[in-house]
Amino acid sequence: MMLKKLIFLILPILLCGCTHDMNREEIDEIDLVLVLGIDYDQNEFSVSALYSTGSGGASGAGVGTGKEELVKGEGKTAYEALENLKLNNKKNITLAQAGSFLIGEAAAKKGIDQSLDFLKRDETIKMEALVYIIKEKKAEDFIKEGIKNKQTIHEDLKAIEQKQLKLLTRNDNTFVNILNDMEQNYSSVLIPYLLAEKAGFRMEGYAVFDQLKLVDYLDRETSDGVNFIRNIMRSYPIYLKDEVSLAVSYTNTKLKASVNNDTILVTIKVDFETMMKEILTKENVFSGEELLQLTEAQNEYIVNILNKPVQYSLNKGLDILNLARLVENQNVSDWSTIEGDWNNRIGGIQFKYQVRSQITKSFILGNK
Repeated sequence: MMLKKLIFLILPILLCGCTHDMNREEIDEIDLVLVLGIDYDQNEFSVSALYSTGSGGASGAGVGTGKEELVKGEGKTAYEALENLKLNNKKNITLAQAGSFLIGEAAAKKGIDQSLDFLKRDETIKMEALVYIIKEKKAEDFIKEGIKNKQTIHEDLKAIEQKQLKLLTRNDNTFVNILNDMEQNYSSVLIPYLLAEKAGFRMEGYAVFDQLKLVDYLDRETSDGVNFIRNIMRSYPIYLKDEVSLAVSYTNTKLKASVNNDTILVTIKVDFETMMKEILTKENVFSGEELLQLTEAQNEYIVNILNKPVQYSLNKGLDILNLARLVENQNVSDWSTIEGDWNNRIGGIQFKYQVRSQITKSFILGNK
């Protein structure tokens, strides 16, 4: 009898405890932020949240089905700006569905750590959300221009992500990847930057961060070279002068770093395959001799692409290729003598290219 009384006494306590955990807000009582912009101007941060009225707003019809609306908050820090934003919005908001974080140029120059610190402490943030830099603009203005041009912002950003995965094996600008890159002190952090166009958005290349502050932008070809060296290039066009165009269909890049008498040598080995995409010359490009010449030409073409980020790194003294980690991992005993002087050594690193390729069979339709 005593045991039964004890069970009945504990049961209401457990139920009360569960009541608090189950006290969730209904979907139509909150606004699900789809895109978050972060800016810095006149010693103050601002945060702009884009949500759809169909993502938990008035219509409650589901994510991305309603009209996009923008709400803004301001504060001395990015977190304070977010809290101010919450006060300005009619409903509670959540960042759990945010798929893109846009950092305006001024905020990027202030330091990405100051823009992202409050986000990495939010347990609801999607680690696979993508981070972009807005070149020469505020993130807020970037979003407003998109709305003015009648674009569906979050869908256009999703389209950029999908488009990139046609070219690359993965997107390295996920929130978790950027946080990991920020943890190391020797190499630059690279984050893709976006340009606004009337027809939509375009990802041109990488923004370069030194000591977590924006210092430069890489052009498209230099960024392409970075992607080859990172071994994430899936497809890439090659345009040769003799009226033949090809497309890379497979690539594999391996890096080796050696230290000898204080000289650092980095060997970049690239193996790739291509397919014929356009032949405007009347020459028989499928003969053995012509294929050999085309193979040598495409090797030279890719070496020129690889050389662009290498020369940038040497000239600027910025480790945009994450070589510090490579040298450390492959030369553990020597790293202790290099580590303290790494920034001064970047400009003196020697590079060697080993590029091999083959042109695979292409299907040809036409008259015999």
